[in-house]
Amino acid sequence: MPKRDKSHYKAALLAGALAWFIPGAGHVYLRRSARGVILCIIIHALFWTGLAFGGVFTVEPLKQRWWLAAQAGTGASCLAAWYRQELTRRSIAEDLGIRPTPPRGRADAQAWWDAYTRELAERKIALVYPTGGVARAYSGIAGMLNFMCIFDAFMLGLIGRFGEPPPEPAAAKVRERRAG
Repeated sequence: MPKRDKSHYKAALLAGALAWFIPGAGHVYLRRSARGVILCIIIHALFWTGLAFGGVFTVEPLKQRWWLAAQAGTGASCLAAWYRQELTRRSIAEDLGIRPTPPRGRADAQAWWDAYTRELAERKIALVYPTGGVARAYSGIAGMLNFMCIFDAFMLGLIGRFGEPPPEPAAAKVRERRAG
């Protein structure tokens, strides 16, 4: 039985980590650049289109945890959107005169959330977009799509598939068509 090459495990882990952090980067690392660039464009377009539809509160860790779990698949994009959302929430909370972040503990966090939403309602401030559901769907689907791409990059690295597969000769394609 042949021994497995340890470098394939390292390549697989690195490809998976790169694919999570920047969608498509794992495939570029595996020398499948065309696939990596296409994945990067598609996943980022889906994610950022979702944020354009729903605004800064599309990535919502306090009340939309399942969507955040899906969105987290986009790696650095989700982290950047979450950070921007946190800065915006803190700024609004400070302007309202309440604690800028929810305290630890479920009951305390719920009380903070109630005070926060009550202050927003009293001042007639709406932080929702009518397209919020569509926005979360776009950004969540982008993350879930990237989870599949992470798995693909990991498996390609694990089996040692580096580079694009060679093109199949035209004669072989013709024979397959005639045989089929």
